[in-house]
Amino acid sequence: MPRFFPRDVIRWDAERLHPLRAFALRSLEPAGITGLVMRVARAAILASPSWVVFVAGVVAAVCFLCGMLTWHLGHYPLRRWPGRVAVFVAVEAAAELGMSSVLIALRQERIGSRLAGWGDWWPLAGRTLLERALLCALFALVLAAAVQAVRRLLDRRATLPA
Repeated sequence: MPRFFPRDVIRWDAERLHPLRAFALRSLEPAGITGLVMRVARAAILASPSWVVFVAGVVAAVCFLCGMLTWHLGHYPLRRWPGRVAVFVAVEAAAELGMSSVLIALRQERIGSRLAGWGDWWPLAGRTLLERALLCALFALVLAAAVQAVRRLLDRRATLPA
């Protein structure tokens, strides 16, 4: 079977990795960058008066989040995904809330059409954590089902007589 969709834990220190692959193996950096980009994108989306920009921005942000999660999870076997998703969500939300603090201090963070204040930080934190956890968990379940389907298809193809 090809090297994608690993079934077992691989010792990565035994081989020389491309820098992007080594970057994706760790949870901290991809999730942290995702959190920063998501919060800045949210601020830019909510500052725009156009609903077309709003819808396109939300779709792009969800695609970016799911893409980064896929990039990270693609290096691990399925049985390790639940823990990886939990760590990814925790780091992503922490980075996003840190950036939210910076944006509140700069008077750029919004809740709908109004500017957010420090009293709005805890409700923002709860909503952000809940939304990211639900989105990432649901996406990881769909991705796991797709990975299993592809694996079965590849296994069946490999066992068929030529």
